[in-house]
Amino acid sequence: MLSAIIVEDEVLAAERLRVLLEECNVVLLNVFHHAQPALDWLSIHEADIVFADIGLPEINGLEFVERIKRGAKRQPEIIFTTAYEEHALRAFELAAADYLLKPIRMTRLQAALDRVGEKYREKADDFTHFTVFSRDLMIEIPWQQARYLLAEHKTVFLITGDGQRYELPKTLVSWEELLGDKVIRIHRNAIVFRHTLDCLIRLDEEEDESNAIWGAKVLDVPKPLPVSRRQLATLRKILKKQI
Repeated sequence: MLSAIIVEDEVLAAERLRVLLEECNVVLLNVFHHAQPALDWLSIHEADIVFADIGLPEINGLEFVERIKRGAKRQPEIIFTTAYEEHALRAFELAAADYLLKPIRMTRLQAALDRVGEKYREKADDFTHFTVFSRDLMIEIPWQQARYLLAEHKTVFLITGDGQRYELPKTLVSWEELLGDKVIRIHRNAIVFRHTLDCLIRLDEEEDESNAIWGAKVLDVPKPLPVSRRQLATLRKILKKQI
């Protein structure tokens, strides 16, 4: 699942893009109406995509991209938004992943997201193992031995099939991006490797199905892992395909 921020001084344009991104299942991390707060945020946070108005009033597109390159914690893909078609060439000169003409159409937005998503899938295909420290020794753990990643108190942990727990660098969102289709998010603080998913288990006895609490049974993990209501439909689709 891709993550993004919006940098757009037009409130209505930002809101329209927010709604479209929600429909595309993009995790919107923040919305900024000025460039500098966005740059400050990117210096300590990570996002896959920055949707930026190429005509921001206080800073031009070139300077904005250069400042991101110099100061971002991790380099995001840039997708410019503009009301003028003649800015398209300029956008690509700035090494943007794409540009979108306002008003933004869903089909055009999805095409841009697919292009960025493909880059992250290619990265996921190259990933072979985790490098972790155990008793002051560096060891390599093939990703196939992993069961899930859990975020607790701003730290991410890798849990393996034998129940071992290792601390990992980077954020849960970063690992989700890197691992791509190898994993699926089941909760705001947990992603599970798809090949380990077994089934969904009802965790309560409420009569009202709409308020039911569900867990995911994961290979070699004794207790079901909590599943958020937001992710329940996605998990059901995945498990149905595996049958």
